[in-house]
Amino acid sequence: MTFLQLDKTHKQIQKAVSDFIKGEFKKEILEEIIEQYSFPEDIWKKACELGLIGMHYPEKYSGQGLGIFENVLVAQSLCRGDSSVGGCLVMAGHGAELILRQGSPELKQAWLPKIAQGQILSSTAFTEPGIGNDLDMCCTTAKKENDHYIINGTKTFAMNAGPLAGFYLVLCRTDQAAPSDKAFSIILVQADCDGITCTDVGAKLGRRLMDISQVQFDQVKVPLRNLIGQENKGMAILDDFFNETRVIAAAQALGMAQGAFDRALAHVKQREQFGQKIVDFQITRQKIADMATKIEAAKLMTYQAAWQLENIKKPGLKTGAMAKLFAARAAFEVCDEAIQMFGGYGYMQEYEVERFYRDVKMVDLFDGSKVMQKDIIAAELIKGKGI
Repeated sequence: MTFLQLDKTHKQIQKAVSDFIKGEFKKEILEEIIEQYSFPEDIWKKACELGLIGMHYPEKYSGQGLGIFENVLVAQSLCRGDSSVGGCLVMAGHGAELILRQGSPELKQAWLPKIAQGQILSSTAFTEPGIGNDLDMCCTTAKKENDHYIINGTKTFAMNAGPLAGFYLVLCRTDQAAPSDKAFSIILVQADCDGITCTDVGAKLGRRLMDISQVQFDQVKVPLRNLIGQENKGMAILDDFFNETRVIAAAQALGMAQGAFDRALAHVKQREQFGQKIVDFQITRQKIADMATKIEAAKLMTYQAAWQLENIKKPGLKTGAMAKLFAARAAFEVCDEAIQMFGGYGYMQEYEVERFYRDVKMVDLFDGSKVMQKDIIAAELIKGKGI
């Protein structure tokens, strides 16, 4: 691939996802899933069979040996097809990059194939009640006893923390006296360990099909070999992890913006008001132009961030943070305008755009809010890493 130009392989991936969406994202099926607030388990398993989950894992771990850019294309396309179901599929392996990039060969072999094959979901457990993005304040502890860690503490907003989770990737304080950059480790905790209690966080604005839970660890015994990366280097590991997940989040936002735009454009082309098609009004055309421009700008930023992660040795944090910040904001604005273009119908669940509007807010909030992204961007600029 040359920079920001899709090659034959990329176009084949996009077509494969498009064909999958046409075959599996049937309106009546999605309506039933959404009405029941249930995880789309059958569609998820079919996506795994097609190789859409974990395609950036090596082939020996049941992946396709592709990269971040290809993963971005899949995330974008799935969320364009449907914000809720597509989002569930994109997030099915959320956190597994920690195993892929930092895990031991034994952990990779044990868990990555299960994610790619649709046997389990990957779950992250980082933040805790009341601390939000301030992970330095985490109190969950992991203390060594012989050849095990004993973990105690409570995590909240844990992604995929429900009956399909195979493990939790838990941020734990492993050195009580050290400063925060040398105090934390990430430990894989198998979901069926004794001492784990999982409780749903409650009704949500969007992403209602995903299990997002509070998880309590009470004297949970975990082998030392389940450590991800080096002990007490958890914060540095998370920096790299979030740098990648920000780009995937930007891709989700981009796809949701495109999905809402697709539906709004189709609507104004066929609906009439005051004796003419809505699309023929100048104000509607102005809205179409503004929405499309925001989507194109978000796409360029997202693709650039993905390209840099794969092609620059030390890409820094700024570009990924900018992509997530801008794409989430653009998507929110596009989804809002899409509802406006539908008028009263846009408020109705049947026309889907209200769900895109609700779902995109989670992209903005999770894995670092817009305030956090701005802090990251400003910090790098002040250090002299200019635009």
